[in-house]
Amino acid sequence: MQMILLAIVMAVTVEALIEYVKQIAKALSSGEAKTAATQVVSILLGVLLCLAVGADVYGALGVAFAVPWVGTVLTGIFASRGSNYVSDLAKRLQNILAGANE
Repeated sequence: MQMILLAIVMAVTVEALIEYVKQIAKALSSGEAKTAATQVVSILLGVLLCLAVGADVYGALGVAFAVPWVGTVLTGIFASRGSNYVSDLAKRLQNILAGANE
């Protein structure tokens, strides 16, 4: 079960990174610097908060990166997507876990 959860967290983190790159590139190419800046600030705040409190979803799942702070930075990117994003993921995980326990 832990590997399934890890795969989901990794997939969501990769999706978050791709979405951020797409959104920032689109905003910059269309001259919307304020939108791009908002996205960058969101990432920075998420990462800084996770670094400040030592939040590391990957470490909690037993993943040890060669560079210790990578898990915390990735967790910050994940967190920067916002509470709705995390709430949706939590609901999906609950559904998966409920199905696995039946």
